[in-house]
Amino acid sequence: MAVRADGSRTSESLIATDERTALKLLAARGLTPVSLDDLGEVVPERVRGRIRAADRALAMRQLAGLIDGGVTLPDALSAVAANSPNARVAAELSAVVAALGSGAPLEAAFARAETLLPEVAREVVSAGATSGALPTVLNRLADDFEAANVLRGRLVGALVYPALVGVVALAVIAALFVFVLPQIVAAFSQSGQSLPWLTRVLIGLGNILRDQALPIGTSLALLSIAAVFAWRRMSRFRREAILARLPWVGDLRVRAAAVRTLAALALLVRGAVPLPQATAVAARVAPTEDMRSRLLAARDALVRGRAVTAAFRDADAFDAMTLELMQQGEAVGELARALDKAVELKRQALEQRVQWLAALVEPVMIVVLGAIVLTLVLAVMLPIVTLNSAVR
Repeated sequence: MAVRADGSRTSESLIATDERTALKLLAARGLTPVSLDDLGEVVPERVRGRIRAADRALAMRQLAGLIDGGVTLPDALSAVAANSPNARVAAELSAVVAALGSGAPLEAAFARAETLLPEVAREVVSAGATSGALPTVLNRLADDFEAANVLRGRLVGALVYPALVGVVALAVIAALFVFVLPQIVAAFSQSGQSLPWLTRVLIGLGNILRDQALPIGTSLALLSIAAVFAWRRMSRFRREAILARLPWVGDLRVRAAAVRTLAALALLVRGAVPLPQATAVAARVAPTEDMRSRLLAARDALVRGRAVTAAFRDADAFDAMTLELMQQGEAVGELARALDKAVELKRQALEQRVQWLAALVEPVMIVVLGAIVLTLVLAVMLPIVTLNSAVR
C-alpha cells in the first residue's frame, strides 16, 4: 500500500531485489509507502511485442544516467523497467533483475534480455560492468542502436517509392480489367466488329484470371506457406546467400552486413572486450559463412600471437581501407578509434549507394510501369477508334 502526492491510496506490485530497492522505486514514482508485502519470487511473464531501436537506445541511456549518478546496477535496471513505456522492455529488464537477485552471474542474467540486447550488446555490457566503464559503454551502445536504425530507415526508404508506384499501377491495371475492358467487349459484340489482337490478348488474360481466381489464389497461398516454411528451416547463412543474389537489393544487403559486422567488432573492442574474444563474437553474428570463417581465422592468428593488422590481413577479413586504418590505430594504441572511423566511412559509402539506387530505381520503375499502362490504354483505345471509324 502507498500514498500518492494528492493523498489517494494505491496498491501496486513491483519487482525489486530487496526492500531498499522497492522504496527507491516507489519514491521514483512519487509514492509514499505505507506498507510493503513480500509476494515472494516473481517470475516475469513473457510479454509479446516489438522492441524498436529507439526503445533500446532510450533504455541504454536511462541506465547510463542512473549508474553514472551512483545507482547500483540492479536498482537502475528496476527503475528503467518501472518507467519504460514498452512492456517488452520492462519485462526483460525485470527478468534480469530477478536473475541478479537470485545470484546469477552477470552474463547469465543479461541473457534473460535476449530481445532487448542482442548477443554483441550483452558481451559489451558485461565487459563494461567488469571494467567499471558501464555508463560510457551504455551511451555508446545507444549511439550504435540509433545509427543502425537510421541506416535501416534509409535502406527501407529507398524501396518505399517503387513499391508504392507498383501498388498504384496494379490498382490501375485491375480497374481496367474489371470495369473498362468488359464494356468494350459488350460494345463490339453489338457492332459485330472484330477486336484488335492486343485487346483480345488482354481480354483473354482477364478471363483466365477471373475464371480461375479461386484455384490461382489457393495455389499462390499454398506456395507462399510452403516458401515461408522452407525459408525458416534454412540456416541463416543459406538465407543470406539467397538474398545476396537478388539484383540491386542483394548488393545493398552484402554491404550493410559488412557494416554491421565491423560495427559489432568496433563496439566490442570499445567496450574493453579482449580482441580475440571480440573477433569470435563478431564471427558468430557474421551474416555469411565465408565472413565467419575469415573472422575465426583472424581470431586463431591473434591467439597465436600474430599482430592485429597482420592477423586480419592474412585472413582477408576486411578491405584495404579498413586494414589501413587498423594499422594506423594499432601503431598509436587506438584500435577502437580506428575501427569506429572505418565503420563511419563504410556507413557513408553505403548511404551513397542507397541514394544512387534510389535515383536509379525511380526512373526505371516509371518507365516500366508507364509502358504497362500505355499497353493497357492502347488496348482500350484501339477498339474505340476502330468502332468510330466503322460508324463514320
